[in-house]
Amino acid sequence: MPLTVRQRSIHNKNGAKRAASFNKGKRRPSEGDYIVTNAPTDLRSISYPGGAAALSLLLTARIISAIWNHISDCDETYNYWEPLHYLVYGHGLQTWEYSPVYAIRSYMPLFLFAVPARILSYILNPVSIFYVLRIGLAVHTAATEFMFYKAVCHEFGVHVGRLWLAMTLPAAGLFSSSTAMLPSAWSNAIVSGALACWWRKRYQSAVFLTAVTSLLSWPFTALLGIPIAIDMLVLKRKFKEFFTWSFLSLIIILVPTVLVDAWYYGRLVIAPWNIVAYNIFTEHGPDLYGVEPWTYYIVNGFLNFNIVWVLALSSPILLLACTVLSSKSTSRASFCTPYWLDLMPLGLWLVIFMLQPHKEERFIYPVYSLIILAGAIGLDCVQKMSFAVGTELFRWRREREKRHYLSYTGTIMVVFVGVAGLAGLSRITALYTNYQGSLTILHNLPATETEKVVCYGKEWYRSPSSFHLPLGYKMRIIQSEFNGQMPAPYADTQNASRLIHPYLNDQNKGDNSTYYKPKECHYLVDSDLSKPSKLQPAYHKDPNWEVVATASILNAERSNRILRAFYIPFLTSKSCVYGNMYLLKNKSL
Repeated sequence: MPLTVRQRSIHNKNGAKRAASFNKGKRRPSEGDYIVTNAPTDLRSISYPGGAAALSLLLTARIISAIWNHISDCDETYNYWEPLHYLVYGHGLQTWEYSPVYAIRSYMPLFLFAVPARILSYILNPVSIFYVLRIGLAVHTAATEFMFYKAVCHEFGVHVGRLWLAMTLPAAGLFSSSTAMLPSAWSNAIVSGALACWWRKRYQSAVFLTAVTSLLSWPFTALLGIPIAIDMLVLKRKFKEFFTWSFLSLIIILVPTVLVDAWYYGRLVIAPWNIVAYNIFTEHGPDLYGVEPWTYYIVNGFLNFNIVWVLALSSPILLLACTVLSSKSTSRASFCTPYWLDLMPLGLWLVIFMLQPHKEERFIYPVYSLIILAGAIGLDCVQKMSFAVGTELFRWRREREKRHYLSYTGTIMVVFVGVAGLAGLSRITALYTNYQGSLTILHNLPATETEKVVCYGKEWYRSPSSFHLPLGYKMRIIQSEFNGQMPAPYADTQNASRLIHPYLNDQNKGDNSTYYKPKECHYLVDSDLSKPSKLQPAYHKDPNWEVVATASILNAERSNRILRAFYIPFLTSKSCVYGNMYLLKNKSL
C-alpha cells in the first residue's frame, strides 16, 4: 500500500528509529502513528505534488475555466444569473420558479453573491462583475478540491492522490462545472469538502458541510451524506455528535435562509422543501422537461471524462479482482473507511439519477470529483493486477518482495493519464471553439445614455445573461417556434419579487403576453443555423436590420458527431460545419 502524506513524512523524518519506538510499551498505534515499516526503499521516494504545488495547479485550471468557459445550460442563465442581476441592478428576467406561488428557488445563495457584486457595481461594469464572480467560484472550487486531494492522499495513499490530481486538472467535466452559477456545481465543491472532512475524521465539519449543500445549495445532495451517517451512527456509534451537529447546522443555515426568502417572496417560504416536493410529489415534476433514456449519462460521462469514466464504472470489478489476486493489494490501515462505504455516494447517486426520466448533465455535477477518484482507484487496481501477473510471467518475481508495483507499472500510469489528459483537453478545445461566440457577441454593443432593449428569439437558450449587456440595456424575448414557457421581466417596482403574475405556471405553458415585438427591439441576436420560418425569419437578411457583429458557432446537426465533440487538428475543421450568430441593429430605432 502506498504511503499516505503523513506516513511518508514520518518515514522521511524519523526512519527506523520512529518505527522501533512502536514496539516499546503497550500503547496501541493510533492513526497518526500508523506506518508501513517494511515498505520497499523505492516506495519511500515516491514523488507527488505538495500542498503549494497542488493548490497552484488547481487554481490555475479553475481560473482558466472562469475566463474561457461558456454557459452551456440555459438554466444557469435564467434561474441564477438573471435573478442575481435583478438583485444587483434592479432588473432582469424572472422564471416561474421564482414566482411566490411556487418559490422552489431560494434567494439566499444569490444574496451571498449579490452583496459583493453590489459593492463592485460602483467601480466595475456588469461584464467585469460576471468574471469576478466566476473567479470567486474558481477559487472556492480549487480550495475544496485541495482539501479533497489532501484527504485522498490520506485515505487512499499518495499514488491514488496524484492520479486523482493528474486526471482532475484536464477533465472537461470539471472545466464546465467548476465555475458554473448552478447549485449542482456549488454542491460538487461543498460535497468534496464534506467528504474530505469525513475521511480526515473531522465529523463535525463533515456534518455541517453536508447540511450546507443540502439546505443552501441543492437539497437532493443530502443523499451523498448517507455514508457519513452510516459511518457515524452504525460503525462509530457517534450518536450525540451526529444529532447535535445536525440540529445546529439546521438552525444556523435554515433560519437565515427562511428569513431572506420571506423578505423577497413576501411570505414564509422553505425553498429546499418546495423543490423536493415539486420533483417528488407532483405528477409532472420529474418528466416535464428533458426526458432522456438511461444511456444518456453513459454517453455524457464519456464526453466529460473519457477513459476515466470507463475506469470509474469498472472500479468495483477491478477492486474485486485485486482482492482475488492478492488480499494485500487492497489492504488498508485500520483507520481507513471500507472501500464500499467510500464509493457508496457515487454509486448511490448514479443509480438514482439514471432511473429518473428527467436527465441533464448538471445533475451529475455533485459527484464529479468522486468519478475521478473512482477512476484513479480503478487505474491503481490495473497497475496492481499488472504487477501480480508480471511477477508470475517475468523476472519480476525474484525481486517482488524488495520492489514495489509502482516501479514496474509506471508506463501504464503514464499512458492512461496521458490519454485521459489529451482527450480532456481535446474536449475543452472543442467546447471553446464551437460555442464561445455566444458568450462574446454581446460585447460589441456600444455604450448608451438612454435605455435600450436587446432581444433574443430562436437563440434564446444561448443567452449569456444581462451581465453581458452594458449599463442602460435590458434583455427581452421575442416569439419563436418554441412554444413552452419563457422567462419574463421582473416588474419595475420595489417589490417585484413579491408580485404574482398569471402567466407564470409550473406546467411549461407558454404565454404570448410575455413576448416583446421585434420592431420594439433596438438590437436583436439572430443566427443562420436553422431554416427560416414565419416565426423565425432570417432577420440578418432583412434590410430593416443592420449587422453590427458576427460570431462563429457550430451547426451541430450538419457536423460529424465525434469530431464536433472532440477537437482534432485539421480533421475537425474539415468535418464540422459552422454558422454565424449575428448582432443586429434596428435601423428604424
